[in-house]
Amino acid sequence: MIQLTRLILLAAIILLSSGSNASAQKISVTVTPASLDAKVNRGTSYTQAFTLVNDTSTRLRFKCSVADMWYDASNNRVTGRPGTLQRSASLWVQFSPYEIIVEPHSSGTVNAAVTVPQTAAGSYYSVPVFEAMPADAVLPGSELAQVNTATATIGLRFNGLMIFTTLDAAEYNLEIMGGQITPPSASAELAMNLDVRNRGNAHARVRGSFALLSSSGALAGRGAIEEQRYLPDQRKMLTTGWAGELSPGNYTAVITLSYDRVGLEPSTLLYELPLVVQ
Repeated sequence: MIQLTRLILLAAIILLSSGSNASAQKISVTVTPASLDAKVNRGTSYTQAFTLVNDTSTRLRFKCSVADMWYDASNNRVTGRPGTLQRSASLWVQFSPYEIIVEPHSSGTVNAAVTVPQTAAGSYYSVPVFEAMPADAVLPGSELAQVNTATATIGLRFNGLMIFTTLDAAEYNLEIMGGQITPPSASAELAMNLDVRNRGNAHARVRGSFALLSSSGALAGRGAIEEQRYLPDQRKMLTTGWAGELSPGNYTAVITLSYDRVGLEPSTLLYELPLVVQ
């Protein structure tokens, strides 16, 4: 079984009606897992189960499919048809069954069969999509039909994320291309921007910290850099701030970035930025 991170998506289907007797009924549905980050062997098949919970009074029909995920030139997430975007894993995934009816206040399970090609190297991505709609039409004479004949039904669409990284042939090569640091002022905190690029074929979750040193080497402050994910060949700014105060003078920001590597020890990058406070 693939090791995964269990997250829960919670949403609501709202049955709407118009007119003076309009009413709305909130009902909830969960899908687990919503995210999985798996380490896989090349040329191997896996099975991952998804649990669909229908905590409603309505029979729901779930349709299961996949889509591609990547990023555009502005680093915005984009999706596409299976097999159309870079480093797609969507064609590796087959749902069984691809459609299932889940009774009220119960749950159902669908399995995703994942076949990793022998030629795979690094990280690949796919978006599991679960679309839920009421399985039955509104019958004449039913309570819902009596409320109003102009009743409309709104369904749900759950988009998750599946990441597969091969245990071998994964290459990691992160670089800090440059950086900029703005000193704190009376109206703004210190701001730091690092230009980071991932030249490898596997994604990296980059996190770090920094220390502010005076010209004599004394520690003047320190801060943390929150984790960001860098997909293969992705280049974007890693930003952070610091809310402390600095006396006028010359300083050096000593930055440490680290990220895990599948099958290897974590890697660390060191970088320095000069800072002048007037």
